[in-house]
Amino acid sequence: MKLTLRTYYAVLALSAMIDESPAEERWHRIEEIATERGISESFLLQVFQDLKKTGLVNSKRGAQGGYALGRPPEKINLAEIIESVEGPILPCPVEDRGNGAAHPECWRALDRIWEDVRGQVHEVAEGHTLDEIAKRLKSDDPKMYYI
Repeated sequence: MKLTLRTYYAVLALSAMIDESPAEERWHRIEEIATERGISESFLLQVFQDLKKTGLVNSKRGAQGGYALGRPPEKINLAEIIESVEGPILPCPVEDRGNGAAHPECWRALDRIWEDVRGQVHEVAEGHTLDEIAKRLKSDDPKMYYI
């Protein structure tokens, strides 16, 4: 499995949308998130289109519009974010099996192992919520300072 910047930007942008007072639904504008997180606005828009397709964000048009989380952050997990912007969580595929047709038992054995790996990665990713990741981001923020 190979994660691209799409996953990193999705996590950064979604974490920026977590509001201090979750009782009120706040609509976030792409321009604001892009500026705050240092992400290309056009690239972030592409990421949000994928997140919208899977229901992780909702959108609203108009002057008061923007994007809002589709569910509370504690109900969104990392596996969902990855699969929204990258596709299914799979181990890196073997691009060329070469003369593997002569040894199909080896490929079947390795394919079963890779399926186990995929299951483990998916399980771990499911165990981490957006809320938890956002808290980690805040605690690791190098901009924090103490007096």
